Amino acid sequence: MAKIVKKTKKRRIKIEGIATLFLVFSLCSVLFSSLFIRTQKNHLTMQIEDIRSECATLKDANSQLNIEIQNLVSKDRVYEIASSNGLSQDTANVINVGNGD
Repeated sequence: MAKIVKKTKKRRIKIEGIATLFLVFSLCSVLFSSLFIRTQKNHLTMQIEDIRSECATLKDANSQLNIEIQNLVSKDRVYEIASSNGLSQDTANVINVGNGD
């Protein structure tokens, strides 16, 4: 009997297979990158909102401090402290200075 010789064909990757593999890889890359970008955008948006709320809090604190400063530098307060320490205002020694007119 004659031997049957089987010829084995080497499997070659066809161009369609490579294109399909590239397409699948590209789709996965687009999906993961869009998810990553969306996550980063949300994270940055949250940081921006935190900074804005902190700025608003600081503006409120600054306005309260400005009001307190205005109360502390008022003439009435100075006169009150002076009179409580036994000082009095001598109107003969008061000189009004204009704004250079």
